[in-house]
Amino acid sequence: MIAEKLKYLSFVFLLLFGLGPKTQAQQIISGTIKGFSHQTIQLEAIRGDQKLLIDNVLTDESGSFQFTNDLVPGMYQITTTSGNSLTILVNNEPVQFVADDARSKSSLQFVKSTDNKIWNEYILLRDKVFYLQDLLKPVISDYEQPSLFHSTAIQEFDSLQQLLHQSANRWIDAHPGSLAALYIKTDLRPRINLKADFATQRENLKNSFFAHTDFGDTLLIRSNILTRKMIDFLSLYQSEDQSMQAVQFEFIKGLDRLFEYASIDETMYIFVLEYMINGFAQLGLPAVTDFISSLPHFDAVCMEMASLIKLEQIVGPYRSTLIGSQAPDLIYEDFNGREFSFAQIQKPFTVLVFWSITCPHCLDMLPLLQSFVENNPNYQLVSVILSKNDELLHEFITAENYDWIHLNDGLGWESPMAKAYNIFGTPTLFVLNQKQEIIAKPSGIKELQHFETQNQDKN
Repeated sequence: MIAEKLKYLSFVFLLLFGLGPKTQAQQIISGTIKGFSHQTIQLEAIRGDQKLLIDNVLTDESGSFQFTNDLVPGMYQITTTSGNSLTILVNNEPVQFVADDARSKSSLQFVKSTDNKIWNEYILLRDKVFYLQDLLKPVISDYEQPSLFHSTAIQEFDSLQQLLHQSANRWIDAHPGSLAALYIKTDLRPRINLKADFATQRENLKNSFFAHTDFGDTLLIRSNILTRKMIDFLSLYQSEDQSMQAVQFEFIKGLDRLFEYASIDETMYIFVLEYMINGFAQLGLPAVTDFISSLPHFDAVCMEMASLIKLEQIVGPYRSTLIGSQAPDLIYEDFNGREFSFAQIQKPFTVLVFWSITCPHCLDMLPLLQSFVENNPNYQLVSVILSKNDELLHEFITAENYDWIHLNDGLGWESPMAKAYNIFGTPTLFVLNQKQEIIAKPSGIKELQHFETQNQDKN
């Protein structure tokens, strides 16, 4: 199932420029791993699912070693030649630990570093709780109910949730400004109400999944916590009986919310976008990558030029509707039965918008588009409506006085027009020139206005 592939696929992404204002400081990391005398130990920085080699040293006779490097705060990994690894947090304080067995987290003891003591205690408890909950899940879902045994299983599951959340909140409250507190708060999953039906449980999880995640803190980029949590979030949008088209559409719905969260910070938005577009490209889901390339949430007008260039470098190769290509012209009558083709349009530019009457974002954008063409007479507005061509639609357009050209073949998302333009989300905008070539794909009204401003400057 794609959800499983997505969960464990190591997404390849480039190391981003400017990961926040955190400065490097010389950091001493020392440790002793019993039984690892005269062996090479590597120090790697964790960035999402990528690990970047920082340094390597040789242990002494007792298995002791020391790294002294200029490091930025974040999550790091110490790896042995046998492939075993230990995760540590670096936050401008000495880190010292001893481990009886590199394969066992429970044998790890931190002599120095409060952050690491807290984080290690949380991970040990979290993994134990998850293990016990996994044992209870088949009982809760498959065992005969109502029954005393089933009720007891639910109570035990709830008590485990409560234990983890209470312990996590205690650590966070005791060290509110620590790196460990930030990572614990982000890693902690919402509680599940097992008394609700499955659909309600899933919807509640979707709505509360990132309730305590600060997308404005780029320290999350310097860990694998946020990337793993984003994949877990997207898995909530999948079910086993979905068609490939439905799978992609559901992912797009999840990504739409995810990009809205990430749009709080420019660096975070670029990180999330690059991580996701590269990952879905590896999964072979072009509809999703085309959606991501449309940049649906971030206000590109306010971005620095370097960031705009970075975004274009990321998304450009994945656009299946290429700038400069001929605009497909596949609906030959408007929704009132009059003949239509793009060649009939005499104005220098055409704004083509795909929308649906059931899309709240579309209904918000339509009056803005109407105002735009009224103030810019060089533009003709043409809409492709992915809704039923019924009386309700006609009444809506008449009531709102949307007197531009409307196309509707009644096929909705199965429309050849929608497929030709790779439409998997609405509203979607294109700008065409008089030769019926696609010259821009604005993400919203502000980017459309920005396009017109640039056009005026050229003239």
